[in-house]
Amino acid sequence: MRNGIETMIRNAASELYGSETVPPFSVAPPDDPAHGDYASNIALSLAKVVKRPPMEIAKEISERLDKDLYASVEIAPPGFINVFISESALLRELTRILSEKDSYGRAPPQKKKANVEFVSANPTGPLTLANGRGGFYGDCLSNVLAHQGYAVMREYYVNDAGNQIRLLGESLEAAEGKIPDREEYYKGEYIKGLAGKSAEEAVRILLGDIKKSLSNARISFDSWFSENENLRKSGAIEGTLEFLSEKKRLEKRDGAVWLGDRVLVKSDGEPTYLLADLAYHRNKLIERNFDKAITVVGADHHAEISYVRSAMAEIFGVLPARLHIIVMQLVRLVSGGVEVRMSKRRGTFVTLDELLEEVGVDAARYFFLERAPETHMDFDLDLARERSVKNPVYYVQYAHARMCSVFAKAGVAPSASSLELLKSPDEFSLIKKLIQFPEVVEDIAKDYHVHRLARYAYELARAFHNFYERERIIGEDKKLMEARLALVRAAQIVLRNTLNLMGISAPEKM
Repeated sequence: MRNGIETMIRNAASELYGSETVPPFSVAPPDDPAHGDYASNIALSLAKVVKRPPMEIAKEISERLDKDLYASVEIAPPGFINVFISESALLRELTRILSEKDSYGRAPPQKKKANVEFVSANPTGPLTLANGRGGFYGDCLSNVLAHQGYAVMREYYVNDAGNQIRLLGESLEAAEGKIPDREEYYKGEYIKGLAGKSAEEAVRILLGDIKKSLSNARISFDSWFSENENLRKSGAIEGTLEFLSEKKRLEKRDGAVWLGDRVLVKSDGEPTYLLADLAYHRNKLIERNFDKAITVVGADHHAEISYVRSAMAEIFGVLPARLHIIVMQLVRLVSGGVEVRMSKRRGTFVTLDELLEEVGVDAARYFFLERAPETHMDFDLDLARERSVKNPVYYVQYAHARMCSVFAKAGVAPSASSLELLKSPDEFSLIKKLIQFPEVVEDIAKDYHVHRLARYAYELARAFHNFYERERIIGEDKKLMEARLALVRAAQIVLRNTLNLMGISAPEKM
């Protein structure tokens, strides 16, 4: 619907002022429904180009719009065009939902490849609560990109070489009393359980545990990219150094190899994290040639990964738009108003498995996905446990269970033959919310703001609950009942599609 309105407005403006004159403009649902179903700022954008009052421009454009799509158009200061969608157009879109079902809002294949790398926790301990935030975000984003036509590879970078593996080995020896303990060593019950193992054996065991935890969280990967196998043993590290040397970017100082003010190879000959990251992203963007490489990292990796992004553009010639970094901010687990503290190395952390056991996968996913990654987050353990409409995921899932209950009680199949009988404000409010689904997923595929999906799921559930509580669905008028059942079926389709993208179940009973 939004794309249709945008095209209609663009065509009218092009006829008036020339297509080359029309600047970028927005079409979006306004905050206040009284201002229309969609509002556009095209007149304000054009006014800067054609040097005319925006209200005059808005009036001229509105007079040329195709009346088949809307019921009315209003002009609002300082120059907004507010479009009210016609009932016939809304019912046509409702019919489309019923026809396309699970394919509603899905984009055709784009012949573009996207690599989404997420979690990538070092195989030196169990996955923690914090790993869950990036894990669910990356998984949901991968779902959306695939839904919008990308060939998506979900990738886990296994950091199984270097300093942290050396520390793991020494931590195991310290736990056995073979060497003195040190502050930086890994600690906790899991280290004691690995006593007697070598670092390599411990990595295999811990990586196996990580894979089990991810499976419990409904997170899957297509590729497990090993630093040791795919970068070091393959020669990719040396190849990257050779490339940088040919570009005359390297300098040897104090026995180390430098790239500007950054060390790539330490004086003991050990590659730094930065060199491995450069080799890895060179592999993704040049050798495997992904159109998009999206990396989800924790806040502690922000500075280094930002440097990698600029280096890939400046030195390796990769267009900046091909590499996108999503930084996940910190998470606090709160219970009873008190923070539950975490420290991975000391072993007093909360594992992802423990969180899932406490609140379930659906609640964990929803609570993490509803917050923008750049915001610090308090995970309210008490609210996540609660089975009432106060809990947002319960509220959303209850809407789907209610839909299933309606069909179980109706005894009549939905029918789209009498949709013109739908007339009430709550019916049309629900339809208007349903048709926003394609717009939401399209926007997420462009800007990666996954949290919009959780907000949309909640708003859709609220629109359905309002309709359910104010309108009689099962009644004496069979045609009206069939039409309202068709509306419930469309709502069920869209809500289930939304929950599927979030990796959240759509229960039939609660």
